[in-house]
Amino acid sequence: MRNIFKFTVLGILLLTNFWIGYSQTESLTIESDTDAMIMLQVADKITISYIDVDGRGNPIQRSNVFTIRPDGTIFHELLGTVTLAGMTVAEAEVLLVDKFSQFFNQPRVAVSVLEKTTIKVILYGEVSRIGVFPIKPNTRVAEFIIENGGTTPEADLSRITVNRADGNKIVFDMEKYLFTNDPVNNVVLKDKDKVIVPRFKVQEKYGRLSKNYVLQYGNVLEITINEMALMETNPAQSETYIIDSEGNIFHRLFGLVHLGGLTVDKSQEILAEMARRYFREPIVTVDVLELSSRNVFVFGEVVRPGIYPIEGNVQLAEFLANIGGLTDDADLREIIITRRQGRPVEFNLENFLFKRDDSRNVFLEDGDRIIVQKRKRGFIYRLSEKLQPLQTIFQVLTTGLTLYLIFNRP
Repeated sequence: MRNIFKFTVLGILLLTNFWIGYSQTESLTIESDTDAMIMLQVADKITISYIDVDGRGNPIQRSNVFTIRPDGTIFHELLGTVTLAGMTVAEAEVLLVDKFSQFFNQPRVAVSVLEKTTIKVILYGEVSRIGVFPIKPNTRVAEFIIENGGTTPEADLSRITVNRADGNKIVFDMEKYLFTNDPVNNVVLKDKDKVIVPRFKVQEKYGRLSKNYVLQYGNVLEITINEMALMETNPAQSETYIIDSEGNIFHRLFGLVHLGGLTVDKSQEILAEMARRYFREPIVTVDVLELSSRNVFVFGEVVRPGIYPIEGNVQLAEFLANIGGLTDDADLREIIITRRQGRPVEFNLENFLFKRDDSRNVFLEDGDRIIVQKRKRGFIYRLSEKLQPLQTIFQVLTTGLTLYLIFNRP
């Protein structure tokens, strides 16, 4: 009886030790895999260990500490100059094994990171938070801006500039990136980069497209009417008008004038024709000062992304329905609004529709940016969506066959 007890205790101890050892091995493997994916960069301090052979033919381990130089290289006493910046630890080990193969038959190499470089980037301009921010390696421009509060409504997303310490300048079109997911110039940030988000200049942008831009409700216009003979000696003062919800302005000379839906070029022709009642040779210019006196920006998985004027008290759900709704790929559970002041607001449209939760169905404010993200779906989910119509057809056929058998029994 005592022997059975001893064997039982011994068996439990052996299983416990085996489990602890297995868990530790698994943990070390996970940590090793994580370390292998670290990206090496300039100023990182690393250790390179390899197996050498002494004068008697006995294997000995050698280790050297290196700091990656500004040009991305190290200088090894045996290998010479080796470029490592931009590689993961695993990729660096493969490269070093290949280089050590010139001197050893079966070299074994290990690279470990002793100290990671702290990357600091300056963020300035039309952003929610101006300052110097430490970032993780491999952070790109768009992610950096979003993670640090995003931009203001006045920001020109198409001309974000990254000024580098070496004097190079990179222009990033974040607007194009958001709409088309085109990653051009969404570069990985480096230490001492300066990210500058400029103010959006409507007059500058639409000046080049003045003949094609279609005027709409909320546009703030600057209208100037000059007599040709007096343009140089006595130029007229410009006047500001806002297109109302009916598409009209009320001009001090012409009264009610409908401009909504017309191009800038066409509106100039109409106003010039009206001005002939008061001027001999009128010269009319129309400039768009602001897209809207109150407007919101809509990005992502919506049927019609763009810039929309708002009037009165409009809530988010009502607004999304009025602009055509969302795409099939939209994530209903996480719609984000970034505001000029205050923290971003997260809205769950699914809860609003099915649970009648109105707590986050906020009233929209001037300059709000509405971001509808793409739903993350697994393979099984996407496959089930594809098979859903076939399932419905099968159910209809099954129901029809069942009814046929019931009514046609002998």
